[in-house]
Amino acid sequence: MARGSTAEVGATRVAKNGYHYTKTTDRGWVLTHWLTIEKVLGRQIDPATDQVRFRSKEAKNNPYDEKGIEVIKKRTSSKRKRLAQIESRLQELEAEASSLRAQLNES
Repeated sequence: MARGSTAEVGATRVAKNGYHYTKTTDRGWVLTHWLTIEKVLGRQIDPATDQVRFRSKEAKNNPYDEKGIEVIKKRTSSKRKRLAQIESRLQELEAEASSLRAQLNES
């Protein structure tokens, strides 16, 4: 494909970072390994909940090999963990405040 010309649907290109992109009719340029794994899954990748990874550095060189690609669900455990930490700290502060109130009432 010549620089500055319009790419046809199905055309591929390699970006400077080494990722392969394929031109689609409805979504424009999409990562080729996403398209490969979408065929296997039978659905589109949801960037909000899915994370697509290469199983190895070598797999990145062949984005058409579905064995080298995996999809995992994005985790929300870090948000849950942080919320649990905050709630625990709130309980500690409430207990400390209650203790101080009791000491103030005694004097």
